Amino acid sequence: MDLRKKAESYKIDPTWATFDPVPVLSTPTYGEMSAPALVKQLKIVSQKDVKQLAEAKELAYKEGFYNGTMLVGEFKGEPVQEVKNKVRGSMIAKGVAFAYAEPEGLVISRSADECVVALMDQWYLDYGETQWRADAERCDLFFPSESFELISYYEVCLPG
Repeated sequence: MDLRKKAESYKIDPTWATFDPVPVLSTPTYGEMSAPALVKQLKIVSQKDVKQLAEAKELAYKEGFYNGTMLVGEFKGEPVQEVKNKVRGSMIAKGVAFAYAEPEGLVISRSADECVVALMDQWYLDYGETQWRADAERCDLFFPSESFELISYYEVCLPG
């Protein structure tokens, strides 16, 4: 509701905030509109009520997934838990959606650096796999470096 009341302060076109939510699932606890029910239950008055909003999100997601029933689309009447992946696949196949993922919060590496994270079709090396290690050690014979530091680093990456 903050968007409707303060569209100008959020620098959005006020007409963007005039659309009402459309129910897509129903739950026994919150009915067809979980958000308004949880806003009232948790006494949320602003988007700055971060703690209550996080709790509302958790409650809505759990209730919707485990107890929700679809209200629209080709899977209408079916449990959300059973059709979540089917809905995703159907929407991607129709070209109205694409796979997307992002971390829930800040990601920090073991070296205490802030990470930029991307979901990619990526593979990982199994450093303990014997054939890979033998191939890597064979490459060491052709390692064109006179740098003791570089060679030492290479050997550290292939622990014995």
